[in-house]
Amino acid sequence: MAREGEEKATVVGKLILNDEVSLARLLTIMRQFRDAVELGHSLLFREKLSESEVKRRLTRILSNAWYAYSAIKVARLYKEQSKIRLRKPLLYSVGARCEKSNRNIRLVSTDKVLIKIPHASGKHEWIEVGVRFGKKYLPLMRELISGSYSYGAGVTIKLKGKKEDWRRVFREKLYLYLNIPVSLYVKYFSKRVKVKPRNRFYAGFDFNVDRINMVIVDSYGRIRDVRNIRFPEVVNYDKDKSRAIRQEALSKLVEYAVSHGVKYFVIEDLSKPNKIRGKIRKWSVREYQQQMEMLIKKVSGTLIKVNPVYTSIDAIGIALSRRIDIHTASAYLIALRGIKGYELIQKTII
Repeated sequence: MAREGEEKATVVGKLILNDEVSLARLLTIMRQFRDAVELGHSLLFREKLSESEVKRRLTRILSNAWYAYSAIKVARLYKEQSKIRLRKPLLYSVGARCEKSNRNIRLVSTDKVLIKIPHASGKHEWIEVGVRFGKKYLPLMRELISGSYSYGAGVTIKLKGKKEDWRRVFREKLYLYLNIPVSLYVKYFSKRVKVKPRNRFYAGFDFNVDRINMVIVDSYGRIRDVRNIRFPEVVNYDKDKSRAIRQEALSKLVEYAVSHGVKYFVIEDLSKPNKIRGKIRKWSVREYQQQMEMLIKKVSGTLIKVNPVYTSIDAIGIALSRRIDIHTASAYLIALRGIKGYELIQKTII
C-alpha cells in the first residue's frame, strides 16, 4: 500500500470523450477548479487566511470539499509566486485510500475513468470517460485498480507551446495523469542494471539547463571517471520536449554510473527554488529531485543530498587547480561533500 508522504511517479493517458454534454460538464468543472486555485492562492498567501477558512470558501465555489482541498494543494505549489494566473483549465483530486483510491477521479478499468461532477444541490453525478495508456503501463494499471494504493489524479490540456490556444484544441488534447506510489512504478519498471555489493564509488551531479555533469570518485576523493552530457538545443524547445531530453540524459548517466562501480549518488539539496542559480528553474526542481529518487530506487543505490551553499564559489578554485571546467568542478565538489556527509551519518548510526 502507499505510505503517507511516499514519493510519486506520474503516468499519463489520453482521454477519449465523444459525448458533447459530458465534455461540457468536464470543461465547466475544470474552469471552476482553475479559478478556485487562483483564489485559494490569493487567500492563503496575500490575505493570510487559515487553510480551513480557505477550504470553506472554495467549497462554496466547487460544491465539493475534496476538490476544494485539492485546489489548496495545487495553490501551494505556487507559494513562491506573489500572484498566479493559470493559462488553462485543470482538475485535480488528491488520493484517498479509504475512498477506492481516489474520491473524485477514479480509474475503474485500464480504459475507463469516472470523474465526479459536483452540483450545488448536493446531487453529484459521475461521467464516464475513456482513457488510453501505453501498452507497457497496462499491468501496472490493473494492480492500481485493485484498490490497494491511493493515487492523485488530474485532468489537463496538453499544449505544444505558449502560443497555442487551449480553446481550439482541448477536444483532442485532454489527458489524464495519475500520481502513483513510486514503489509500485519501480515494481514494473526497474532498471536492468543494479548496484552490486562490490560497488563503493560516489557520483556527484551538477545540473544546469543545458547540461548535466557527473564525476565519479572513490572513498578517498580521487577522481575515477568524468561523464558529461550536453543538450544546448533544449533552450529552443517547448517545456515537454526539453524535459524529456533532460530526463533521458539523467537516466543514461545513472545507468553508466552503476555499471562503473557507483553505489552512492550525490546531489544538491534543492529544496529552495528561489536560492538556485542560473536558469535551473526552467526544469522544475521538484521534477529533478523526484526523478533522481526514482532512478536511484530502481538501481538499488543510495541517494545523498548535500548543502548547496558556496558550491559555485568553491568550485572556481578546484576548476583552476585541476584545469577542468567549472561545472565538472562543481560535480566533483558535490561528490566530495557526499563522502563526508555519508561517513558522518554512518558514524552516528553506529
